[in-house]
Order: sequence, then structure tokens, then C-alpha cells
Amino acid sequence: MELRTLRDAHAWLRWLTHRSVDACRALPDDELHRTFPIGLGSVWNTLLHMHGAERIWIAALEGTEVRPMPTRDEIPDFARLDADWAGVRERWDRYLAALTVAETGRVMERHRDGKVFRQAVRDVLMQVPTHALYHNAQLSFMFRSMGRPFPDSAWLLWGRDRLASGEA
Repeated sequence: MELRTLRDAHAWLRWLTHRSVDACRALPDDELHRTFPIGLGSVWNTLLHMHGAERIWIAALEGTEVRPMPTRDEIPDFARLDADWAGVRERWDRYLAALTVAETGRVMERHRDGKVFRQAVRDVLMQVPTHALYHNAQLSFMFRSMGRPFPDSAWLLWGRDRLASGEA
């Protein structure tokens, strides 16, 4: 059950971020970059941060070079965001397909800001989707502040969609 739950959490993460990015894609540039007193300060910066977290954690899990959070200079638009995120998601697909119970119990180290952090892989695997949910709530606030609707991100809605499509 643990492997299924972890894989499901990442499937839900994709569903959530797909819906969120599509909503953000519809914003005019001034609203996409509008400053808010919450989260990363703008819709665009929040998207970059959500993407960057996925990119950082898959590299840490793979033991490959961890690139820093993306900047607006590195990823200036949706075309670049889509391309970079697709590559990150391919890496996640490979990792999750090969995931074993033993791997979930592995204790890994992450080096950040001159410190070493140790954590179980299963905790990292849950951190990524729960982190996205946290920032998705900030996006929801930003959209409401602009008088715009934002898609529901509830796990139950995702589950209903899966049942209706025959995926569950």
C-alpha cells in the first residue's frame, strides 16, 4: 500500500499542477507578475518555486547535481516552464516506476546552505506534493484577490475524476 500511496500522491500532484498552470496561463502578464504579500510574491514566482522544488528533490533523490531554484531569467515564459517541467517529470516517472519499499526507507542526505540534512526517502516523496499543495493555496488566494476563479485541488475531486474515467 505504501508504494501505491506514494505514487498516487505524485499522480495527484501532476493533476493539481496541471490545473493550476492552465489557470495561470490565462492571466494577462500584469496579473501573472503582480506583487502579493504572500508566498513567493507573485503567481509566476510561485510557479517557478513549485517547479524548482520538484527539480531539486528529484536530483537529490537521484544523487545528481542539484540546480538552484529557477529564476525568471532562466525560465521567462510558459514555453520554457513547460519544457523544463516536462524533463523533470520524465525523471520523476523513471524514479517512481522503479521505486521499491527498500528505497522508501533509505536515509538520504541533502546539503544546503552549508548544512547536512538527513531524511527518509518516503518523507521526501510526501514533501513534494504537500509542498505543492501549500503553494497552490497561496495561488488560490492570489486569484481570489484578483477576482478570478481558481481550480479546486482537493484529493477527493481528483479521486472522483479518476473513478469517472475508469483509472482508479
